[in-house]
Amino acid sequence: MINRLRAVDENFSRPTMNAIEYSQKAAELFSIPETASQVKRMADSGKASVDDIAKVVMLDPGLSAQILKLANSSIYRFSRKIETVERAIQVIGVRAVYDYALVFSVSNILGQEQSKYIDPDKFWQQALFAAFMGKHIAKLCGERDVHRVITSGLLHNVGELAVLRINPTMVRDCNRFGRSVKPKQSQTDMLGFSYAEISASLLQRWLLPDSIVSTIAMQHHDDVPSVTVETQIMQLSYELALTLTYPEYYNITEHVPSFLYMSLDISAEQIADAFDEVREQVSDTLKLFNKDVSRAA
Repeated sequence: MINRLRAVDENFSRPTMNAIEYSQKAAELFSIPETASQVKRMADSGKASVDDIAKVVMLDPGLSAQILKLANSSIYRFSRKIETVERAIQVIGVRAVYDYALVFSVSNILGQEQSKYIDPDKFWQQALFAAFMGKHIAKLCGERDVHRVITSGLLHNVGELAVLRINPTMVRDCNRFGRSVKPKQSQTDMLGFSYAEISASLLQRWLLPDSIVSTIAMQHHDDVPSVTVETQIMQLSYELALTLTYPEYYNITEHVPSFLYMSLDISAEQIADAFDEVREQVSDTLKLFNKDVSRAA
């Protein structure tokens, strides 16, 4: 087991690459399916019907299968089994097809060869906890566009995968966090910035909406509430995701600031009531995003 406590290397020198350079190089390495790009163009045009988009999605059997599994997953909890791509797109939304295609694309790079640098289970657990907690918080706050919150949660830490592709040993060093050192601090110590900056820059290159890009860019709080509700939700769901993914290091009482609840006018008790349900949802959904999952979340 990797010792995550920060070790000081007297010979350590900070890398010269900045967040934008990481995202630029990663964008060249990550392969976005042409089907997804075509779907985005059709959705942006506003002229394509669900049936039109479904016909394009069905040309990609892998994406079709993932979209069907997603629509039937705990993320949407639809009352009846969804058996057609057309119905699946109606459930998740046309614009969500592109967003989820990105998620599935980046999930494909996490295999056995990366396991010595990163724990794929932990990576997707944190992403799913952020997505599901964000969804729960958004509903408590009366937010309507829950999809954007889910997407922000799933992709909030994609910057880690960018660094993994370019400099895998750096990811291993950034993962030396623990009780006294949170991930953001460890990343900043090693890189000079956090994964959030790379994530936001990369998603901007992938043409995700500015609302998602800015929310992910500001996922770390500075001891004051953010201006927008969506960012406040992201900041709280990120902190909760850390405590649920790494309970051996962090707990809600000590590591989740009370102002994050207060800014949204919700209580810690309202959040705690959902923990068991969210854990079950993450466990059920983990296999969709981690092809090598070997244990339950």
